[in-house]
Amino acid sequence: MKKQELLLFLLIFFVGCRNKNNIIKKVDIKETDLNPTIIEFSLIKTKNGKIVWEMKANRAVIDDKEKVIKVNKGVLKIYDTNDAKTNIAQIKFEFAKYDTNTENIVFLGKNIIDTIENEKIIAYDINYIYKDNKIYSEKEIEINRNGNIIKGIGFETLDNFQTIRIYKNVITTQ
Repeated sequence: MKKQELLLFLLIFFVGCRNKNNIIKKVDIKETDLNPTIIEFSLIKTKNGKIVWEMKANRAVIDDKEKVIKVNKGVLKIYDTNDAKTNIAQIKFEFAKYDTNTENIVFLGKNIIDTIENEKIIAYDINYIYKDNKIYSEKEIEINRNGNIIKGIGFETLDNFQTIRIYKNVITTQ
């Protein structure tokens, strides 16, 4: 009986080893898969003890190699450089990249900006420049202000978002 059990075991063992499906496969892990991911991400930027901006998002991935934080579905609140309690603009975004070296932020895709001047701005692929506390883009912009719609290509904000300069193709409708 023991001889039969041994033969049966060896037969199962060798048949099992011949099956190619049981071979351990090499798993490729990308470097990006190893980057830390934060759920319910929050970041506050201050200067001389005053809040410059505050970002909240669903998710963020810290990429140490590129020195950026990649952020998904969030809001950036920008504060007045003279009065850190006054929220001068709020950007709702789908995807952003925060450069940890320059402290600038690139918002890719469609972005909705609400300003202190009660304007609703729809803009694409915008850049936030930390040292100047302003945003700009070379892409389309649409500003809804007091029932008027202003459209154009390319823009920048000045004077703590109180002035918006549109570069070209400006069209105003009511």
